[in-house]
Amino acid sequence: MKGSQAYRPDCFFLLYLRRMISALIRQSIDCQYQQHARHNFFYPGNDIAWTDVTRRLTTDGAPEILALRDADKATAVVDYLTNSARRTFCAVNQYFDMATANTNALREVYTALVEDMVTAASIGCFREAQLTARHTKRLQRWLQRTHPFLETHYANAGAQLEPVVCAEYAAALQLNVLRLDPATLMGPVLDIGCGPQAALVRLLRQQGIAAYGVDRFIASPEVYLKAGDWLDFVLPAGSWGTIVSNLSFSNHFLHHHHRNSPDCARYAVKYMEILRALRPGGRYHYAPSLPMVEKYLSPEEFTVSTTPVTAQFSGTVVTRMPATAPQAPSGGNALSPLHCA
Repeated sequence: MKGSQAYRPDCFFLLYLRRMISALIRQSIDCQYQQHARHNFFYPGNDIAWTDVTRRLTTDGAPEILALRDADKATAVVDYLTNSARRTFCAVNQYFDMATANTNALREVYTALVEDMVTAASIGCFREAQLTARHTKRLQRWLQRTHPFLETHYANAGAQLEPVVCAEYAAALQLNVLRLDPATLMGPVLDIGCGPQAALVRLLRQQGIAAYGVDRFIASPEVYLKAGDWLDFVLPAGSWGTIVSNLSFSNHFLHHHHRNSPDCARYAVKYMEILRALRPGGRYHYAPSLPMVEKYLSPEEFTVSTTPVTAQFSGTVVTRMPATAPQAPSGGNALSPLHCA
């Protein structure tokens, strides 16, 4: 394979990938991720061992591996590997940054893996220890470059990691936490971090509300749901009546703030972009609250209302004052109702 392509997270495309990949290769990939779902790459000597299915692929499936010399077939496998890795990493730690730049760098790791396997099949010699060590090292370098805090964070952990708890909440609970009344919502509505099932979005649409969602992973593709990282989407000014995010965007913002992460600045910029994407009188409902930035909002532009949710955290509603805002230019990744329809 020559060069690389940007990773495409579109759900319809991922369904297409499954049909492009041979059953044995797909089974090998799936078993590898199941076996190493909680793998600690910074545990000494913890290389990614092959499963029995992968070993069978190298003995019985060499023609299928050699078929990956075809660029389209190789691309399908690399994309499937990348998507599976994204899901696996995020299942262990929801705070993994899988925005476009990091995902494309991860894709390079799997491009190199496929090239190694094709080369081994071409010469008829699969050296498991050598191939797994090289792949493990590439993933370690990717983690060190894109998530430098993890090496220190996981240095004293065991060979298998304990996942950072992340759950998708029922729509009724989200309505309560975010103080949302469907009868009075200003549309259209955007749910940032809607979850794979997009429960709140689907509930609102059942009630005739123009609701849309964006999340890293979407379980059932719909035209009103976009798969991707919230930092990658452009939100044109004045596009949305209501924007919501429950334990998603603001939770990650708070995480980066407490770690004093360089990514905190990216979240601050996106936060202001979200607020300016509101229509006059529109509201941004989110939990947990973000007191470190809310106190700096101009009272001439926004009103802020904070309410305790539990003893540990609160939720906030920011309302844009009824004044017309200038329209910002929208790029190719713009997220507005027109682009979601």
